[in-house]
Amino acid sequence: MKFYFTLLLALAASMVFAQEKTISGTVASAKNGEAIPYVNIGIRNKNTGTISAENGSYTLKLQQEFSEDTLTFSAIGFEVQKVPVKQLATQQSIALKEKTTNLKEVVVTSRKTRLKKLGITGRLPGVWGAPMQNVDKERDVYEYANLIPVKKYPVEVLSAHFYLASSKLDSAVFRVNFYKNAQGQPGELLVEKSIVQKLTTKDGWVKVDLEPHQIYASEDFFLGIEYLPEEVPNRFAILMGGKLGGTTFTRSSSLGVWKETVIGSLSAYVTVRQ
Repeated sequence: MKFYFTLLLALAASMVFAQEKTISGTVASAKNGEAIPYVNIGIRNKNTGTISAENGSYTLKLQQEFSEDTLTFSAIGFEVQKVPVKQLATQQSIALKEKTTNLKEVVVTSRKTRLKKLGITGRLPGVWGAPMQNVDKERDVYEYANLIPVKKYPVEVLSAHFYLASSKLDSAVFRVNFYKNAQGQPGELLVEKSIVQKLTTKDGWVKVDLEPHQIYASEDFFLGIEYLPEEVPNRFAILMGGKLGGTTFTRSSSLGVWKETVIGSLSAYVTVRQ
């Protein structure tokens, strides 16, 4: 009986190994070899992925069900690279080519402008959202996105704000993203700039200064607040403030599917000059 039980355990372990592939490596710039941090790595729209660390390293476990899929490496300012899972080695280093972007012309008018807050500027105590990663997930992102109405005139985005209801961490890394409005949900990136900041996580409103980035918008867009955990996340390490009603989109994986939430919305807004 003892031998039979041991044999079953050995068979089960070999089956798990066959059904799971662990890939690790680094992501660097093809131009100068410098490590690229916080690269989104995943199978698009399949809710499985990870991000690279500050030194460009990454580790990802892929189940057998993804053997026919393609792994995507996506970093702002670089060309997207896609590799079929079947071709991936267990040690896979990736070199991304820098993307050539055309600067859009900014039209300056003599019209008198003023500062405005666009988005959700209030919050309701007791309404909050937490990164919903499973305990066995990779080190991966969680992102919220709110629609920002621009209305009549173009805007210069000066700062982004979101409410932190609670945190078990002294500091946390966030990335601010801007997405095009694709028929009412987040679409392609509107701004090709990596806006990553390590912030002190005191309860209350958090401000990210955007003036140095010179961000302009002439139509409605989505403001994305992306939490970049520095290790496998604790589900309740970060609690984001919100309020009842409205709509917020969320996704719990790099390059994952956006999900619409209508029960409550993230307390987040931008300060603009319009």
